[in-house]
Amino acid sequence: GITSLTLPKSVQSVGAMAFLDCNRLTALTLPRGLTTIGNEAFAYCCGLTSLTLPNSVKSISCEAFAGCSGLSAVTLPNCLNSIGPHVFSFCTGLTSLTLPHTLKSVGRQAFSNCRGLTSLTLPDQLTSIGSQSFSRCSGLTSLALPNTVTSVGPQGFAFCSSLTSLTLSHALSSVGPGAFSR
Repeated sequence: GITSLTLPKSVQSVGAMAFLDCNRLTALTLPRGLTTIGNEAFAYCCGLTSLTLPNSVKSISCEAFAGCSGLSAVTLPNCLNSIGPHVFSFCTGLTSLTLPHTLKSVGRQAFSNCRGLTSLTLPDQLTSIGSQSFSRCSGLTSLALPNTVTSVGPQGFAFCSSLTSLTLSHALSSVGPGAFSR
């Protein structure tokens, strides 16, 4: 029945499944000292509509926010280097996403099935996009890969059925099977 949660300043990590399936949670305040978010820590918190991760967060584990279908806005920390597997998969309410400029890799299925995603800005430091990272993001209509991207994993953008405009990176050396298949 938790609807609002403010973690104290002393919290540096949130463990695996700590708030899993708290589907009535609508307000979440994370402390500035938070560095780690564990596996499925906030997964299936369907009532969350917005999320701001503090700049102190260095690691977001597998499925940390997976299935948060009400999430429409996410602000990621400026110092984040990578996003792990399934972190935001099935966040169907997510409409716009700007990845931080420090991000170098996106893990497998990190944003898969984010069907409401219509706007995606990829950073200039990005080098690799994992398998199925953005698969089934059927709301995407255009995509420009920065010239630093060297690889797109298998089915990286598969089943993005509305994608009509695509600009590939000049540094691209590896495109996995079905990377842009419909």
